[in-house]
Amino acid sequence: MPLSYQDSVTPETATLVHFSLRFCLLLVFTGSLIFSGCSELSEYENQQVAEALSDSLLSTTESWDVEMEFLEQGQLKLILTGSRAVTIKNEQRSVTKISGPVYIEIYNEEGEADTFVNADSAMHYPEEALFELYGNVNVKAPEGKELRSESLQWERKSDRVRTSDFVIFITDADSIAAEGFFGNTQLTNYTLNEGGGRAVIE
Repeated sequence: MPLSYQDSVTPETATLVHFSLRFCLLLVFTGSLIFSGCSELSEYENQQVAEALSDSLLSTTESWDVEMEFLEQGQLKLILTGSRAVTIKNEQRSVTKISGPVYIEIYNEEGEADTFVNADSAMHYPEEALFELYGNVNVKAPEGKELRSESLQWERKSDRVRTSDFVIFITDADSIAAEGFFGNTQLTNYTLNEGGGRAVIE
């Protein structure tokens, strides 16, 4: 049974329900065990989680062979799969660390999957509807467009994608190497920072 996220009224919240599920209340000092146990994510990613939840760690939820469905007003917006997910919560916010391979299907207004994303790992901040993707990130969009990078940040509600890392942007006509990208998930409106200059395509 997949995990579903309902977005129509409240921020994205859900209960992980797939295969093995383990829930445990943890005291603050056990936080270091959680971060060191997730070796699939880099030291930088673990530091990001630690900073985000540094105030008061309350609980974690862990599951394997994860499939998440994200819905808005009953309409499917995306499906995310990964090998393992750890959701860490405190009183202010939560973050889900997803070990890869991570695979995402993004659905358009007609309910068709038209954009596909692969990455080694990901982090999801449900209150901000924010995804951070790490390692061998590959976005395949309509009309044969493709984006490759080592990291990517996706603001799902505003459909904004960005990175300051080196990227390769591929179309049917050519390919462009750049230092940084800002645009949308369908890769139809974007800015590439090319060798100190900028190329804006709309």
